[in-house]
Amino acid sequence: MVPRSTGLALVAGALAALLAPPRAGAPLDPTQDAAQDGGQEEVPDTELGRQMTIVEDGLRLLRRAVRKPERTAEALATLAQCEGAVVASKSQRPAMLPRVPEEEREVFLRDFRLGQVELLEALLALERGLLEGREVEELKALYKAIAALEDPAHERFTEDEDGG
Repeated sequence: MVPRSTGLALVAGALAALLAPPRAGAPLDPTQDAAQDGGQEEVPDTELGRQMTIVEDGLRLLRRAVRKPERTAEALATLAQCEGAVVASKSQRPAMLPRVPEEEREVFLRDFRLGQVELLEALLALERGLLEGREVEELKALYKAIAALEDPAHERFTEDEDGG
């Protein structure tokens, strides 16, 4: 358990990181990764795509940050951004929705939103773990639970280039 004063200091650090102006090369700038990868990755052209890019970029940062207690404030700030992106994405509609048969759309949208809720719950569990000062191995397990949600969700709610 983290002493209350230490926990408050971590929260204050995370809030300061959130309120600070973005620094050059900030990890959650979706255009930054594309530039660093030689322009290979396109910035999504839908609001849902933009929000999910924030989450994906945040997860890359979190994968490293949860392993180092000295990066807790950075991890908490990143989690706040990811959580905000998930909340914003819950009301969005996947681009493939028009290609879902009409009789399946209601269930498809319900399942999409349930997936967003599950992701948000997993992000909150990691946030709680960081705030409570849990051991690195437990934090890594919480991170892995988040990462494990990505592939099944992408298979169900996105399309690849050839429309499949």
